[in-house]
Amino acid sequence: MAKKLVIFLHKWLGVVLALFFLMWFVSGVVLYYVPFPSLTQAERLAAMPPLALPAGCCLAAPEAAQRAGLRAGAGEARLGMLGDVPVWRMQAAAAVGSDGAALRPRWHTLDARTGALVPPLDDAQAAAVAEAFSGRRATGTERLERDQWTVPQGLDVHRPLVKVLLDGDDGLELYVSPGAAEVVRDTRRAERFWNWLGAVPHWIYPTVLRQFPKAWHQVVVWLSIPGVLLAATGIALGVWQLFLNRRRWIPYRKFWMRWHHILGLVAAVFTLTWMFSGLMSMNPFGVFTGRAADPQARTQWAGEPPRMARGPAEAVALAAADGIVPLELDTLRIAGQAWYRVRGLGEGAVQRLVRADGPEATVVRAVPDPTVLAALQGLRPGSPPPAIEQLTQYDGLYYARHHDAASTAFNRPLPVWRAHWAGDDVSVYADPASARIVLRADATTPWQRVLYNGLHSLDFAPLLARPLLRTALVVGLSLLGIALCITSCVIAWRVFVPARRRPVRSTKPRRVVGDSSGGAWTV
Repeated sequence: MAKKLVIFLHKWLGVVLALFFLMWFVSGVVLYYVPFPSLTQAERLAAMPPLALPAGCCLAAPEAAQRAGLRAGAGEARLGMLGDVPVWRMQAAAAVGSDGAALRPRWHTLDARTGALVPPLDDAQAAAVAEAFSGRRATGTERLERDQWTVPQGLDVHRPLVKVLLDGDDGLELYVSPGAAEVVRDTRRAERFWNWLGAVPHWIYPTVLRQFPKAWHQVVVWLSIPGVLLAATGIALGVWQLFLNRRRWIPYRKFWMRWHHILGLVAAVFTLTWMFSGLMSMNPFGVFTGRAADPQARTQWAGEPPRMARGPAEAVALAAADGIVPLELDTLRIAGQAWYRVRGLGEGAVQRLVRADGPEATVVRAVPDPTVLAALQGLRPGSPPPAIEQLTQYDGLYYARHHDAASTAFNRPLPVWRAHWAGDDVSVYADPASARIVLRADATTPWQRVLYNGLHSLDFAPLLARPLLRTALVVGLSLLGIALCITSCVIAWRVFVPARRRPVRSTKPRRVVGDSSGGAWTV
């Protein structure tokens, strides 16, 4: 009875999901080579003009926000150029809305000299920003709330966006945030083409669904659960046939059934692990906790607001004297200290930190160790002191998927400090170069590391250290999965198209024999 139930579930789940499985495998291979469009930090900085600040410029970010009637809070604030005008780009909310309630934070642009709020860009101004960014001529603009390449929720604080089409053979399109007055996404024709075959089907990412995040989440979860059940029942049937059927391991003589069985024996396990890890990527039913620091931890980390002793212009001048071409400045707070971070162009490190409070104008490449240690030790008041160590190599939880300088410099930098509280098994990783907490881990993080990242992307440490082997495994196993799914699709089609409606390929008499379970197959 149990076997009949497993056969029934596997058959009909396969009929329904065969095409989905084939789509996931094919699109997964494409996605492995062509990621979803994004504007990297390196691309953004490379297109920025140098900071040109007159002496005495500019207002500090809190003062500029106050003059503009914004509540800056702990939101991000960056000083850069808009044409020849220094501006603060700030993620903040208006003090109150028209109904007296606080508004959600959005990106705003403020004149750094006066604190005046710069109106959101119109289409012509957005085109000018895109031309300055790319060095090309704009050929058209379109104002939109979202499209296929701007559906992620991270862009909500910029909406609506202006899409600018640029001349050139690669079909470059830039998306400009009218509020932040800067480019926030770029796509090219080839990238868009491959994403229609990769990320969009793999993530079930069409705009019509993805614009509703909760609905999209539920669709992916409830497609993945029967997918896991389909793979699991396939393994159960394969194991039963392999070890419990005494007549023969592979009873099927028809081509498609025989190869479905053989490929299932080879590919079923990793098909199950990929489906299960894909489900885990959605954090179904909240089984994993978040990796970002909570607001209370961020407040403890920053400490009390200090009194500023120097302005942005002095910080930029000090960074320039230390050997970089300043492009952008932002503010950092750690353990009650204020720092300016000046990003720029130059050899080696591409940033300098300048102390904004205190009597001495310290210029460093990372926050001094005693300051970071003090911030970590005061991060969780009431808990026993943590064990703190500096990491110069990645560990099992803090790692970069790609070992190239472009990705690690902005994603998972080294060195970092790790503080571990043994009582509740919480670890915090802090980057001294950005004075920020970059990862929080607890008891569920190792499970998430294995059940999602490890099983789905094969980003285990030995494979990350051998990228060619990892690529061969990902692509090779995917090709086996594609072959298995092709047999599934043919078998599913034959369920809907009875044999009497299909062309007869042979007039040779067929004999039906049975197996030990009472089932039958044709030979």
